[in-house]
Amino acid sequence: MEHFIAEIILAAGSNDEEGTFWIRMLMLVVLLAVVGLGSLIKTRAKKFKAQKQHWAGDKSRPHNQPDEQTRAVKDKYIEFFLKTAPTKKFTEEPMFDFETADKAGSGRLQEDRDVSSGMEILDLDFLVKIAENTKGRSKKDVMMRKLVLNELLRRDQVSAVDSKALRIYTINKRNVYDKKIQCGAMKALAERTKAPT
Repeated sequence: MEHFIAEIILAAGSNDEEGTFWIRMLMLVVLLAVVGLGSLIKTRAKKFKAQKQHWAGDKSRPHNQPDEQTRAVKDKYIEFFLKTAPTKKFTEEPMFDFETADKAGSGRLQEDRDVSSGMEILDLDFLVKIAENTKGRSKKDVMMRKLVLNELLRRDQVSAVDSKALRIYTINKRNVYDKKIQCGAMKALAERTKAPT
């Protein structure tokens, strides 16, 4: 740094008037930067010294203990949240349904539910929407509709699908749906056209 300032001073002594002006401006900027940096360091040192004195002067309580005002605010909020928290209601029902667990373990529950495919968790509206969307012709679309229709047949909910879609499944022009789906769609259509008694 001293070498840099010495070079600036030597360059300032040259006879070039335009160069001299810019060298003097450069010296002024460097001088202002040094003074600004020094004042910043002094200000930080004073702040740090004041904080250190404040910490040293407050030896009556440990640093991890909150002061009285902080404790009062904390107590106020805890009291508020305890008042507004819902109380738990205890029921007399048993916590576990051992009867259903025994049925599931023995396989008797498997007759009623299809727990192996995972289709049981899908909502009926979702399944019907997929079954009614007959526009897609790719292998994935057809496979998805086959799975959905088999699930609707298993649930005995094919009648939830609209007649236009059921007609497409009954006719089966491209021969992509199996006989079980065709038969289920035909039965649902026949139920709709049956004369009321």
